[in-house]
Amino acid sequence: MARRFPPLVALRVFEAVARHLSFTKAADELHVTQAAVSHQIKNLEEWLSVPLFLRLNRTIKLTKEGEAYAAALTEAFDKIADATDVILKDNGQQAINIGTFDSIAANWLAPRIKKFQARFPEMAIKILTHNAHSDFADGDIDVEIRYGAGDWPNFHVVKIADEDIFPVCSPKLLGRRKRPLKVSDLDDYGLIHDEMVMEWSDWIEAAGGSTANADKGLRYNHSHIVIRAAMAGEGMALGRSLLVADEIHAGRLVAPFEFKMPSKYSYYLVRPKALADKPWAQAFEEWLLLEAADTIAEFN
Repeated sequence: MARRFPPLVALRVFEAVARHLSFTKAADELHVTQAAVSHQIKNLEEWLSVPLFLRLNRTIKLTKEGEAYAAALTEAFDKIADATDVILKDNGQQAINIGTFDSIAANWLAPRIKKFQARFPEMAIKILTHNAHSDFADGDIDVEIRYGAGDWPNFHVVKIADEDIFPVCSPKLLGRRKRPLKVSDLDDYGLIHDEMVMEWSDWIEAAGGSTANADKGLRYNHSHIVIRAAMAGEGMALGRSLLVADEIHAGRLVAPFEFKMPSKYSYYLVRPKALADKPWAQAFEEWLLLEAADTIAEFN
C-alpha cells in the first residue's frame, strides 16, 4: 500500500512554526514572507482536516495533534539534515548549475537566489540562461526551471507554480484614470506584444472584448524586454504573474484590469532522474517551491 504524505514544503514550514511558536520567526528562518508561511499552514491543516494550532490573542499554541505531529517531524528533519551533511561531505557536491530562460532568470530567480546561497553558503551557484530546453547530456546543467506543459517523461519533473496572464502598464501611463479599466479602454493605449506568450487577441476575446485592434503596437521576442518597455510607458503589455510580481509590488507596474487569464503553461523544476533523490537537488527543490509560493501569496 502506497504511503500518503502531505506536501513536503508544508511539513517543513509547519515544523519551523511549531519549533518557534511564531509565524514571523519561521518566515525569517526559511527566508520567505509570513504570508507564505500562513498559506502553507492553511494548506496542511486542510489536507489533514485537523487544526494544528490554536490562534490566541497575540500568540499561537499547538493543539494536541499538532504537538505530536511536530515532535515526529522535528526528529525526522534532524535525521534528514544529519544524513544530508554526511552525503554532501562524502560525494563532494559543492556546486549547482541552474539552467533557465532569460526572462525567468532576470525577473524572478536572480533577485532571490541569494536566499538559497544564505542557506547553503558552501555551495557554488551558477545560473545559465538559454533559449531552448537542455537535454542534460553534456553535464553543464544540473537542474532546469522550465515554462511549459510539464510533458517531459524522461526526466524528474516537479511543478513549481501555475500562472495567470493579464495586462500591465506603468502607473504614469494611466495617470488619474479610474480603475479597474474596461476591456474597451484598451483602444486608448498602444499594445506591447510578447511573442513568447499568448497573443493579445486571445486575452481580449477571453475577457469579452473586441479583437479588431488587437494587432496594433510594438513586438518583442523576450519577456523581460516587454516588461521593461511597459515600465517605460510604451503601452500595455501582457504580464505573467511570476515575472511581474516584483514590479507590481514595487509600484513600477500596475494591473489595471480585473480579469486574469490562467495560462495553459506552468513553471517546473526539471532534472535527470538519476539526480531526483540527491540531497542537494531536493534542498533546491524545497527552496524553490517555498519561493514560488511566497511570490504568489504576496502577489495575491
